[in-house]
Amino acid sequence: MDSNVSKITNDDSGALMTVTARNLVYLMSKNGVDIAALSEATQLGTATIGSLRRGVGNPTLSTLSALSKFFNISLSELTEIDLSAQKKKINDFVKEIPLIKINDLNKFIERTLDHYETYTTEIEEARDRTYFAVLVNNDSLYPQFSTGTVFIVSEDDEPYDGDTVLVKIGSHAPCFRKILIDGDNFLFSPIAIENDVSPSIYLHYKLIGVVLKAIKTFSER
Repeated sequence: MDSNVSKITNDDSGALMTVTARNLVYLMSKNGVDIAALSEATQLGTATIGSLRRGVGNPTLSTLSALSKFFNISLSELTEIDLSAQKKKINDFVKEIPLIKINDLNKFIERTLDHYETYTTEIEEARDRTYFAVLVNNDSLYPQFSTGTVFIVSEDDEPYDGDTVLVKIGSHAPCFRKILIDGDNFLFSPIAIENDVSPSIYLHYKLIGVVLKAIKTFSER
């Protein structure tokens, strides 16, 4: 564990870990994601996630932040509030949104897609914002994201450094990229690569939306 990363400290660390473990089990079950898929999406080790599910270990702030970001909740909600007891409150944010297959994205963005399914998910602060879901129904994002993954995309959220975004570069089809912000410049790098590749600056692009979370489903819709 990186000694340069601050660790969560609490006078009642046992209670904190108990709540975190209960919430992690609940959130993984509710979102249909297993340890392997969560590890792949957050870049956290399977052993780390397994320990947290059992309520043991001494997680860093960066570890807990990665989990809270994946599940689209705050750090305090993950570590201090029993979310399984807050179902009614959480269900207030259930939203039905368009579900678009990744190879139909261009038609959807250009408003020429005749038919699409819908996807029901829980999104905090869902009011007055536009969302849609993208189903990965091919191997274009493998091995980072396998077939069956669903991305929840917000068209209104501002991107932050390190976010995954949906962007249309030049005349190419929309694609998912990791965004790096350098002053006034946006740099984009592929998310489905095995080797390190330097991010690129593009002159002609359209930022379509920011990925709020990735949900691993067990079958393609």
